[in-house]
Amino acid sequence: MESLALAAAAGWLLAFGWSAVVTARPPRPGAATRPEAVRPALVNLAVTRCRLDAPAYPATILDLAARGYLVVTEWAPGQLWCEIPAGPIAGSELAPSESLVLAGVRALAGRAGAPFEVLADSCVSDVQGRWDPFDRAVRAEGRQAGLARRRLPVAGQLALSVGAVVVGMLAFLALQARLHSGLFAPLAAGFFAIMLPAYWAGLLARRDRLTGQGAALGKLAAQTARETAAAWGWLSSAGPGPEGGLPAGSAAELSRLAAVVAAGVPVPLAGAVPGRGAGARPRRRLAAARRSAPWQAEETPRPGAAWSSLGGQWRLVPIQPLPFGRTHPVGWLLLAAWLALMTYLSSLLPGPWGTLLPIVLLAAFAAAAVIGVRRVAAWLAQPLAVSFHGQVIARWVERRGSGDDDVYVPCLAVDDGERAWSFGVSGAALGQLSLGDPVAVRASPRTGRLLSLVPDRPAAGTAAGEPAEPSPLLSAEEVEAAVGRPIRATGVQAGAVGAVYRGDGITVIVTVAEGRLGLLSSGPAKRSGRPLPGPGDEAWLVSRDRTIVFRQGSLTAKVTIGGSAAATVPPDVLPRLAATVAGRLPRPATTPGPPGG
Repeated sequence: MESLALAAAAGWLLAFGWSAVVTARPPRPGAATRPEAVRPALVNLAVTRCRLDAPAYPATILDLAARGYLVVTEWAPGQLWCEIPAGPIAGSELAPSESLVLAGVRALAGRAGAPFEVLADSCVSDVQGRWDPFDRAVRAEGRQAGLARRRLPVAGQLALSVGAVVVGMLAFLALQARLHSGLFAPLAAGFFAIMLPAYWAGLLARRDRLTGQGAALGKLAAQTARETAAAWGWLSSAGPGPEGGLPAGSAAELSRLAAVVAAGVPVPLAGAVPGRGAGARPRRRLAAARRSAPWQAEETPRPGAAWSSLGGQWRLVPIQPLPFGRTHPVGWLLLAAWLALMTYLSSLLPGPWGTLLPIVLLAAFAAAAVIGVRRVAAWLAQPLAVSFHGQVIARWVERRGSGDDDVYVPCLAVDDGERAWSFGVSGAALGQLSLGDPVAVRASPRTGRLLSLVPDRPAAGTAAGEPAEPSPLLSAEEVEAAVGRPIRATGVQAGAVGAVYRGDGITVIVTVAEGRLGLLSSGPAKRSGRPLPGPGDEAWLVSRDRTIVFRQGSLTAKVTIGGSAAATVPPDVLPRLAATVAGRLPRPATTPGPPGG
């Protein structure tokens, strides 16, 4: 019986190895299909040999624009702007993967449109919600079109599974005949002898491989894309360059551009490789079998940054990791106390150790005490809880623990206009929110914990999914006239109202907050700033006369001028800008919620 079990196991391993080697061999090229007759995502599937990668998503967006489902314009070299056409769009001709992409574009772009880079990067900001369904749909379409097939056919998987059952049964019988007592060890051996080979066979069966037709398409598409990029002046010894421009004028040019992007040829187009600015790629990662909720398919990477349209200005917001495992500020004081005790005990040692060791420990005690005092002071200066209106800009799933203790934590990032907050949420909450959704948040700055999260309703007169345009306290023209340099508004800042204006060497930041959020600025300014008559009820000049903080009713406003050329600005510019802001604040002031709130 033991000989039969060993022979069956060896035979199964030989069959599995033969199947893995044979199915890994590249197929013979079949009849070539013209790349322009195939969807860009399928072209990418063929070029990458069934390893769908990030450019498939933006290539699909460009192809949708070429077919009239989107309107694409070039507002700057290498920068495209996408809008939804005003007329009705028929979606009956769209493939499932294209319908998923178009729905995502509509949700983010709204009526105002969005940069192409933002729409392309959405597949890395929400891997589970955007990339994974798109990936599955494209692979299914590739098999349906005859470009790909399962690496291990159903018959082969069935044969390997039956072989695994035979090996397990023989292993059970062999151990039972040898031990003559108990069933636990034979059953355990038989179970693992069945499950492990079956798992290997399942991994091999879930992978795809190209057919002869798919291999021919991949080879022809890659060659055609390189020739097209070379003709447009994008390929040279120095790499891609924008000398040839972006030929995005006609539908035919957009279709050719989509094919070039899908083939992975370097293109001087922001968003052609999603996630390059966000610091992440939509690569699938296997997860353990145990999951904290049925909807969780796998761990997904956290993007380093994500796009936000809060306030009507698209900008890239860095995303910090969740506050898991952070040392509490009081821990530094406990460390200092322990070092003080060790300093005293080491001073009792005889010889030179009783002199040198206390000096080293005393220096470590002083450093830990200073760090602890500073961090505890900064921690106590933060409010216990804050409430703000924000926008969901990223979703991901993190894995905590190892082995049997793995816990999968659904996470999302919310932009408050100044920075992104990262929270762990429940699976139900994550499933109800998508990118761009406005939310009302209550959180604890001291611990980073989420206290409440409620989907926010759009402001009156604003269509759902469309960001509201705030009434600026300062226009870009007013700031430009004051500083004497070209200025552009680049985004909305903290709390309720605010904006950032940038120019050549000049940055002007205006923020307005209410209640406790305002006290974070007015409190330190009142203690260390120089009183200033004029704007608001009280005003102070701080930060080497480059910032004015003033209070008006329940509001606190801050106007800052920075940059390398800030010293060349006349001294009366900052007070004049602050006075303009103060004149436009309500009195008594009640700060309206941020856009989308």
